Amino acid sequence: MSNRELTDFIRQSALELGFSKVGMAPAGKLPKSEFLREWLSAGHHGRMKWMENYLDKRMDVRRLYPSAKSVVAVGLNYYTPHEHAGVANAAKISRYAWGEDYHRIMKKRLKNLLRQIKSHYPFVEGRLFVDTAPIQDKLWAEQAGLGWQGKNTNIISRDFGSWMFLGELVLNVPLVYDTPMEDFCGSCTACIDACPTGALTPYKLAGEKCLSYITIEMWDEPIPESVKGKMEKWVFGCDICQEVCPWNRFQQPTREEAFQPAHHNHQARLEEFEELDEEGFRKRFKKSPVYRAKFENFKRNVRAVKENITSG
Repeated sequence: MSNRELTDFIRQSALELGFSKVGMAPAGKLPKSEFLREWLSAGHHGRMKWMENYLDKRMDVRRLYPSAKSVVAVGLNYYTPHEHAGVANAAKISRYAWGEDYHRIMKKRLKNLLRQIKSHYPFVEGRLFVDTAPIQDKLWAEQAGLGWQGKNTNIISRDFGSWMFLGELVLNVPLVYDTPMEDFCGSCTACIDACPTGALTPYKLAGEKCLSYITIEMWDEPIPESVKGKMEKWVFGCDICQEVCPWNRFQQPTREEAFQPAHHNHQARLEEFEELDEEGFRKRFKKSPVYRAKFENFKRNVRAVKENITSG
């Protein structure tokens, strides 16, 4: 068995399981890993204090999994060809949260991939990660050639744009590695110019200013007054920096049915969410990433958007 044979098997298996992109990178400390330390020191993680934990593991995957030799990075396209309601009282939810929570889908698929690898190559051991452990998903996706980290800090691919969920298998065997992709952002600043809160500078995100952070991760606090007038109808997340990206002209519809909009979440109106009680919120969003915001914070977001529209 050669490294090439194993690598080809993993790549083919991943694509057959429905992943949109797959690439391989050697385990180790990544060239850009120190940026995380600078970002945290500047306070750009806001209230997400958990990001300060296990910094050594975030910066070197071998600290997280000592047997690591290789990282298999995968991407799963989630784009669905639907649009938000084009009405004054629209309540916008980020596209990634229209359907079911990606964590369950990605984990199940990665478990199947690891199982297939081990059934053919019993000496292979590994761990899987989907955005729930101290590992820098975007940097590994970049290093494995899935795409480049654009000026909006998202991974952008030439064939699916930036509408991809990311995950990893960290394995105890060497593989044949892919080459990091060239940066194709060029002189474009569309994402930076369009960000309503000024959270973006080239290749850097001030998370504490980002509408996604404010509406999802900033729990149990009022929406900052400096942001209230800039929410642009977003009650959960924000896709503006992706919607204006020229590379997202190459988007393709996902083949994953679970990512299709549920409960008309892409066409929601403020009145629907104003009327939701906690039980209604649970029923509508239990399987959705929206559930992470929690009921009271979600209602806070809805009120802020309503105030913005009323005052505007």
